[in-house]
Formats: sequence, C-alpha cells, structure tokens
Amino acid sequence: MKAAFYRKNVPAALVSVVLAVVLALVNAALSPVAAQGNPPITVWTKFNDQNPQNTQDEWLAAALNEYRAETGSEITNVFQPFDQINALLNAAVQSGADVPDVSYVDSQFLGFLDRNGVLTDLTEWAKGRPWFADVEPAALAACTTPDGRIVCIPTTVTNHFTYYWTGFFPDGYPADTEAFLEAAARIKAENPENFAFAGKLAEYIAVERFYYGLIRSFGGDIVDGEGRAAWANDAVAKTVEFARALVQNGYTSDLSLAPGFDFETPFKQGDAASFVAGSYSYVYLAPLTSPGGTDYAAEVGAFDPGGLAVGDALEAGELGFAPPLAAPGSQPYSVLLATGWAIPEGAANPDAARAFIDFQMTTARNVAFAVGYGALPSMISGLADEAFQTPYWKGVAEYQQQYGVGAPALVDYQRGMTILAESITRLITDPSLDILAELQAAQDDYNAG
Repeated sequence: MKAAFYRKNVPAALVSVVLAVVLALVNAALSPVAAQGNPPITVWTKFNDQNPQNTQDEWLAAALNEYRAETGSEITNVFQPFDQINALLNAAVQSGADVPDVSYVDSQFLGFLDRNGVLTDLTEWAKGRPWFADVEPAALAACTTPDGRIVCIPTTVTNHFTYYWTGFFPDGYPADTEAFLEAAARIKAENPENFAFAGKLAEYIAVERFYYGLIRSFGGDIVDGEGRAAWANDAVAKTVEFARALVQNGYTSDLSLAPGFDFETPFKQGDAASFVAGSYSYVYLAPLTSPGGTDYAAEVGAFDPGGLAVGDALEAGELGFAPPLAAPGSQPYSVLLATGWAIPEGAANPDAARAFIDFQMTTARNVAFAVGYGALPSMISGLADEAFQTPYWKGVAEYQQQYGVGAPALVDYQRGMTILAESITRLITDPSLDILAELQAAQDDYNAG
C-alpha cells in the first residue's frame, strides 16, 4: 500500500507527517495517561505515604511520586484505618461530603458498597482499556457484582495460611485440628512458657483469617444465599470447640484475644510455634527471633530471600509455611481477599480518577504493588514476573489455586463478621455457655438488623 501511495505522487514528507500524527493519536488513546496535567485528585487508601512504616506505605509513596513526575498532576492520599475505610467510604457518599476521587476497596465489602450505591459502574470503560484482557479472571470476578457490573479494578489477591518454626514440628506441620492439639500438648509439656498458636482470635478479622476456613472444612458456612446469617450450625460449633481448647489449655497466649496486633509478638520472639497469617504478613514480621535464638533481619523491604526477616528465616530452614488447618479428613480452605481501585459516586474528578487507575494498570506497576502489599498481582503478565517465581510465592499461588474460597457474602459484611467474632470470643472465654444457643442469639441479632 505504501508503494501505491507514492505512485500517486504524494510527497514522502507529507506521508511521514500524516503517519506521525496518526501514530501519536493512537498512542495517546492507548497511553495510561493520555493527557498531561489532569486536575488534582484525592485518593483514599489504608497506607501512610507521609510516614511509611512498612512496604505497603513505601509502595504508595513511590507510586504517587511517580504519578506526579510522569503526568504533571497532583494527587493527595488520605490515610484511612484498614478496618474502617470501606465503612467510611459509604458514609462519605451517603453524606455527600469529602468524597474521594479514587478509593481503595476490599472485595469482601463489595456487596455492602454496591447495595448502598457507593461505587460507579466501570464496566464499559474497563472493557475498552488495553489492559483489560490481561486481568486474571478470578481477580476480576472479585470486583464484579452478581448482575455483571464491574465496580472496581482489581490490583491484588491474597490468601491465608500458616507460618511455623520448624524446630517445634520435627515431623512437619500438622494437617488437621486433632493432630495439632496433640502437638500443642507436647509443646506445652516440653516448655510451659511456649505456645503452639499465635493468631487473632477476637475481632472480625479473626473470622477472615482463621475461623471461616475451619468452618468450611467442617462442612458448614455462616451465610445463606440471601446474605443472611446462618452460623448456628454444627460446623461452627466444632470450630468453637477447637478454639476453646486452644485457649482453655494455654496453647495460645492472652494476646490472641487482645485488641490490636500484639498477638504477633510471641511468634516474632520465637515463643509461639505457629502463626496464622496472610501472604501479606511478612510485611510486619520483623524483626524475628527463632526459638533457637537466631536474630533475623530487622529491616522491612520488598520480599526478597536474603533481604528480609521472613526471607532469611525461610532460607535458613528455621521457618516454614503450610496450608491452613482443616477438620480431620477434610481439605483446608483459605479465604481469598482482593483489593481494588474504585471511583465512588459523587467523585469530583472521575476522568482524572480513571487516568490514575489507567496509570497503575501496567505489568510493572501491578507487580510493584503486589510485592509491596504482600499478595499475588491481578494481571496475568504480572504472575509470570520473576518476583513470583520464588518458593514462597509459588507456595502462596498453590494455596490460592487449591484451597481458595471467597469471603462469606453477608449483606452487611463488617457488622455480621463482628457479631460472629464477638459471639465466638464469649464462647471460648466462658466454657459454661451453650455454643449453639449463643450462636443462635447472635444470628438472630444480625438478621433482625
């Protein structure tokens, strides 16, 4: 076709100019940020870019600086508490005040946010973006409503498993609850100052990290098909019985029932044999001291064996990781949680918000977020990155593929999970309470609301 063009005596210089203009327009249309100098935008995250404390905070600070430098646009992050950001976003939209242009959202809150009309529909826009075909289907599903609307753009997917000090388990980590209690009794008998378990047993995140997987492995659930509570059942009762045994026999410290995150301390000090965690937990596990007294790196950086406390301990063989505990004869279950970018209703600058999301949806930036966050990237090309070819990340990917299960679809997610967690806490600290009666009362409380 070019030869035919020249035969019509069109000057070559003019052809070059036309082609250059066409290519520029195409590149602009496909570019993550097609225009420079977008209006200033505000983004809400659960990361602190002003005073970074971990790899998540450090990632955000670097990402925002890169966005400013490459686009000429200003962006401001508003740090929100991790356990409040979704509820605060709902409150902001309902009140019409201080609505961010872009917000981090957690996939388990999608039903709640969508029911309240908090998030804008991104379906047609997302399907027209050059990165759309590269988004991993399971990650995309986590941002999609039951009627097929995409209301957030997924960035990472995380799951939950167990870290353990190998010295406490010479025959390998127990696969089920019965074997674990036998090992816990041995560990306590060998040294009464040691604990078999370190993990969150109170507050709603305990249900996400620990209880829900066990409930599923015992053959039950906590929710019905309409988002109502359905946790007054034998599977939940058996899970409570196991948690009672941990507490009443002294197999876990009192810190597991305390608010906040001090429950990590016994494991970090080598006093607890195992730690229920998420793939993101290496961000916080520093410094580490093994039961044998070895001190591992205190710095917290991108996950790199030989450059981080968890990486060093894994490489040395003193630290291991295993699937979540399961009921005897059952497979483990690991709750999958996705993170995403969403544009709330009432955002002042939705076009600039989409440009910011576009900017983040490249393989390199998706990988940087995933490594900083402690999760697998949402983009298929990112999963192939060398950063995720280590034994640690291969194990995380295997657990996700084999044992992954979505978070329970409670209509009012945080309220329901909190009510259940509080009920379980009462049951494991007061063995005189009837388990099914207490669970029924908590279930009725949630459903009445």
